[in-house]
Amino acid sequence: MVVGLVPSMPPVMMSDIFTDEQNENLFWILRNRGPWKLLVAQYFKNAAQLNATTGGKSADAGGALDLRPTFRGFFARNGVVYEEGAHDSFYSKKLLDSVKSLHGAEYAVPFLFQFNIAGPATADGSAHFDGRSWRGMDPMNTPPWLMSVMARSGLFERWEVQAGQVISYYYRSSIDGGFTYWPDGPDEAASHIAAPFWNNGLVTDNQHMFHRGESSGPLHRRNNLSGATMETVIEAESGGWAVRDADKTLDVYTEDEIRVLFHYDAHVFRGMDELRVYFDHKDDLKIDQVLEMLIADVRSRGVKIDDPSDPMNDPEFISALSNPYAIQPSTKWPVD
Repeated sequence: MVVGLVPSMPPVMMSDIFTDEQNENLFWILRNRGPWKLLVAQYFKNAAQLNATTGGKSADAGGALDLRPTFRGFFARNGVVYEEGAHDSFYSKKLLDSVKSLHGAEYAVPFLFQFNIAGPATADGSAHFDGRSWRGMDPMNTPPWLMSVMARSGLFERWEVQAGQVISYYYRSSIDGGFTYWPDGPDEAASHIAAPFWNNGLVTDNQHMFHRGESSGPLHRRNNLSGATMETVIEAESGGWAVRDADKTLDVYTEDEIRVLFHYDAHVFRGMDELRVYFDHKDDLKIDQVLEMLIADVRSRGVKIDDPSDPMNDPEFISALSNPYAIQPSTKWPVD
């Protein structure tokens, strides 16, 4: 068993996650408040950062990013709702109670509500776990690659803030498009949920569980997005979704070709003392402290690593820091 990469509880299936009115409001935001940027472009500047996030070793730290057609936007962040139409969903008692129940927690606080819009694509052959939260550091102020290294190192467990997610998929096709996850850890067998989905998914601890979205969309349309750059966006148009870069239209997807994910995240606390430590910032981590601890641990393993001048972006440093903790699920994919 890999410590820190096994969920506190197995995922629980959930249907009818949002009401019809909530879904109508959320999809209205998707269609009317875009355009939405590529997910990769929002989080990564080089391949080393991406490799560190998926947990694999980086053979080519300076390699180019694979700009896959998955786009991201936010309904709410840091407890703040961005759109009135997302308010009822973000503060849903149903969702909060589901997350509290998963952890057996007394309190739950809405933290993050985001969405993905994915065009036809072949899964890239890697799995990941979601960005974890620690006191003072979380997905809103910490690069994903660093959160992944912190989680895999096991050095920061005493600062960890527990969280739970409600994952809701929308994909009417039965052509692949499922969800793979490792409920017993990356060394054990994977589980699989098959499409189609509509307003159903999981209550889960994705911060401690490797998972991935599987290949989706018509076979002949997968990975057909050419000419994409870090500025490529997707936006709704009549009858579908257009992918654009500056004044060029790179592709147009029909509604049946895309897969939508709503990702709801809440922090949970076992009691008032735990909650107060978090909100009073009495024991927060800071990035400099984290880097010092990681560098010291890597060097104690006999790995040579130079002091970085640009630690957040230097590909060589990121690879050297991440590789000693590299891990990916060892079992075969159930599909693909």
